[in-house]
Amino acid sequence: MKIKKSDLTTVIQWIDVQLSKDDKFPFDQDASSKASKKHLKALKAWRKCSRNLKEVREWCEEWLDKEYENKLATSLDNTKAHKANHTLKLTQEAHDLLTAQADKEDLSPSQLIVAHFLSSHN
Repeated sequence: MKIKKSDLTTVIQWIDVQLSKDDKFPFDQDASSKASKKHLKALKAWRKCSRNLKEVREWCEEWLDKEYENKLATSLDNTKAHKANHTLKLTQEAHDLLTAQADKEDLSPSQLIVAHFLSSHN
């Protein structure tokens, strides 16, 4: 998977969220107890990763299968499609909550906000 320098922050956030919310990521499809052990190996490798472009690419190539590469690519596309026209300052907690909820719903944070306000007005 080709990760651009401009995508690095989004990729890092996406991986962090996946690792924190799912104790079998990136091995969800493996229902065995081995998935949790593999998850720990992936998590340890991620913690050793210095978060530079080269190492993040290497981690993705080693640990993400095609399904997760596609999910990451979709997340990147959603983020690019909803680049902010304006800067909005959030607390770190608000940002983390918004990002986590958007990820659960497979939306960008902007899409989640718009969907929430549209549904609350209907």
